[in-house]
Amino acid sequence: MKTETMTISQKALQVIALVKNAIQSSPTGVSFFSLKNYTNKFGEVTDNLINIGINYETSKKQDIEFLENINLTEHEFKSTQNDIVDAKRELIAAFLKPDENRSNGQIEAYETICKGVKVHKETGLLYIYGYRVSKKVLVEGNYPKVNSKALTIAKNELRKLLKTGKFTQYSIEVGNTLKAKGETIEL
Repeated sequence: MKTETMTISQKALQVIALVKNAIQSSPTGVSFFSLKNYTNKFGEVTDNLINIGINYETSKKQDIEFLENINLTEHEFKSTQNDIVDAKRELIAAFLKPDENRSNGQIEAYETICKGVKVHKETGLLYIYGYRVSKKVLVEGNYPKVNSKALTIAKNELRKLLKTGKFTQYSIEVGNTLKAKGETIEL
């Protein structure tokens, strides 16, 4: 099967150059990004500190061990005990199952700059993926009401206790500012 090579837009090349310059100017490489006034798709505005140096696979192993050994009576849950037990079992199974959903086309659409930082080759959007160390909400967002099943609610309660639950991805457009190792990057 022949794959098509995607060309990188001028906007993406500029973003790549800016981020690579910030990384190269740091003697140890970038591991933390400070993202100020980040607005998500629901209108929530936040200041965030993201660590891209934490290994997700290591965190996942720690979370599996945590879930296997958790004493459910030591925590307060809104969900029933049965739902929490089922959620625990399903979360462990999901961690153990390898990710089979990433397509080559999806992978080829991005230029990886460093671990946790990539640029969409066509749009120039910068994506930062890492462990959210802190989040300060500046403006509350307008989130839709969701009617989740009991098992989903139980899973979400458990995820709040997990390290992997704090891994997140941010997409940043041209016109935004972020800091990496004290270097301010204007996109």
